[in-house]
Amino acid sequence: MEKNIISKKSDLLLIKFPIWIPILYLILSRLDEVMFLPTLILFLFLGELHFGSTYGFFFDKNYRSQFKNNIYIYLVMPILILLFCVFIGFYFSISAVLFLILLFNFFHVNRQSIGVFRLFNKLNDKKFKLIFETLIYFFSFGFCLIGLLKFVFKSELFFNYQVQIFIISNFLILLSLFVLILLMFLKERIVLDCIFTYLTGILIFYPVFLTDNLIEVFAMGVGMHYIQYIGLTWSIFQRKSQRNVSPDKNLNYFAKLRNIVIILFIYSILMILCSNLNLNYNDEKIGIYLIPVFFQLIHFYIDMFIWRFSDNHTRENLIPFLFSKNAS
Repeated sequence: MEKNIISKKSDLLLIKFPIWIPILYLILSRLDEVMFLPTLILFLFLGELHFGSTYGFFFDKNYRSQFKNNIYIYLVMPILILLFCVFIGFYFSISAVLFLILLFNFFHVNRQSIGVFRLFNKLNDKKFKLIFETLIYFFSFGFCLIGLLKFVFKSELFFNYQVQIFIISNFLILLSLFVLILLMFLKERIVLDCIFTYLTGILIFYPVFLTDNLIEVFAMGVGMHYIQYIGLTWSIFQRKSQRNVSPDKNLNYFAKLRNIVIILFIYSILMILCSNLNLNYNDEKIGIYLIPVFFQLIHFYIDMFIWRFSDNHTRENLIPFLFSKNAS
């Protein structure tokens, strides 16, 4: 019996293979010049919904107890991280802070890609799983490196050979697909879910080839990561808010999914407004860093603990609500 997070079709569109996200962005943003900014804001809003969804776990009384019992992890360390970023920004530059956050972002996104692959993996051979996961890391970090060379370091080496790098990258993707499908066919069976989650994992940073705007890279590629996370967390919130399903592990009395979504919409609007604060420090705009980016950074950090499946608290309070009871 197949396990679904939401439903078979919704899982495919939102979690396994949300390739429609970058396609939709390209279509909308390129239709007309006046559509570019509204489309970008819409996708950034999606990103903030994703970041804010982590804080939705605070409505769960069991997670609030977990946070209270681990003050060092959930309060002290986040404060130290923020102070460290302030120190780096003050003594070096805001760009240095952004670089550190980008590295954290790359790690976070790739860990989710591996996690989603494992959720839908139906292959019995552990070697296959290792091959898939190794290739996800290889392509993801490869495209991240290309992004750093292109957007952060503005390397002449990349710009001199960008056409060749693009061709080689596409060839390697196609080659990896051919080899993986062939191995599954010969050794076990072809599992489309593994192919879908694999492609999503390796294509998240692929838009580094499609635009000269770093924000668009995140809107298109990491947008797939955003929608995956929203699909996962909101379905969990929905199941945990049903008292007949979880009388002792549900969210608090007012935290139905509808109410959480309203709060997240307000949060996302506030984050976008705060990102436009016209503040400067050492000739760098710092409005976006004062509030939105710091909240994003804490999202990366807290997620490392919320989704740690080896932890007893996660096994008791998250895993039982991860899959729909209506399997198909």
